Amino acid sequence: MKVLIFIGLTLASLGAIAYSYLGAFAQIGAEFEAAETSMSAFYMVMNVFEEIASGQIPQLTGFLYFGLFLFAVAVVSLIGGGRKRTND
Repeated sequence: MKVLIFIGLTLASLGAIAYSYLGAFAQIGAEFEAAETSMSAFYMVMNVFEEIASGQIPQLTGFLYFGLFLFAVAVVSLIGGGRKRTND
């Protein structure tokens, strides 16, 4: 049962992290549409990469942190959660 909980929480955490990064790359696509020249598109995309690296995309950072939290809960539940004790 622990393994199934671990797998489920790990998949949920990977989904939240992937959603965070996919949303960031969707923002890059929106930057391409707003660019007038290829050089301005390049600088817009570089700005978006800098924002992603510094964590300044607030609407998606929550999903990233939530995914990391779920992964930590999955690891803790696999290693030390819910041991049954018997009375001798």
